[in-house]
Amino acid sequence: MNVTIIGCGKMGCAMARGLLKSGLVSAQDLVITNRSGTVPQALEGFSGLRFLTDNRAACADSDFILLAVLPQRYGEVLPEIRDAAREGACLLSIAPGYSVRQIAEMTGNRFHVIRAMPNTPAVIGEGMIAVCENPSVPEKVFGEALELFSALGRTEVIREDQLNAVIGVSGSAPAYFFVFLDALADAGVLGGLHREQAVRLAEQTMLGCARLAIGTGDAPSALRDMVCSPGGTTIEAVAKLEEAGFRSAVIQAARAAMEKAEKMAGK
Repeated sequence: MNVTIIGCGKMGCAMARGLLKSGLVSAQDLVITNRSGTVPQALEGFSGLRFLTDNRAACADSDFILLAVLPQRYGEVLPEIRDAAREGACLLSIAPGYSVRQIAEMTGNRFHVIRAMPNTPAVIGEGMIAVCENPSVPEKVFGEALELFSALGRTEVIREDQLNAVIGVSGSAPAYFFVFLDALADAGVLGGLHREQAVRLAEQTMLGCARLAIGTGDAPSALRDMVCSPGGTTIEAVAKLEEAGFRSAVIQAARAAMEKAEKMAGK
């Protein structure tokens, strides 16, 4: 299949790397656009890639077109490619704020449209990518789109009206984890550890917990209880988190991201 990636920022480069490393798409079947037309550092190790500055030319023969530009540029890019790409090609949108209906209208209903929401771990192939179901897209095309997104990590099919919730729980969530990771490292320094040691300890613990949760399939509360011995150090720490409103703060943060996404969609 022929794939065009419009925009070569972090997510555009991540998608390109994932597709090439997985073998789903060859360098000869991939076209990438950026304003300079030069090879980004993240893709210097791949030979045969084509970089163009002209979005219209890049889309001419594409089966899938990934829009990896900021949502602020959709009003410029969508009308630009509307008559350049072949009818029936599939547009893959990873931006908040533009619904399937809006994208379809801006492109004259010429394309299949699929929305998705990845997160930044996609840069290393460990992302969580929520993909919105769209009954108007042929099953074969939707299956191929899922396969493309799987090059970035795990995929989960959702309804489009659930996408704002995904932004709060997954799309924006790496920032929450990094704030927690940084705070935990600070605590380690306060306790006498060198910062590099504290960061390594916290990083591996976070990674291990994620793998444990995925591997066992147990509820987070059950995994928490595995660590909390009666009268022990861990339950003392958990009690302090509850006292400080940690759980409520996390819920409020995620909800704030959802509400912001809702406002963006209303523009």
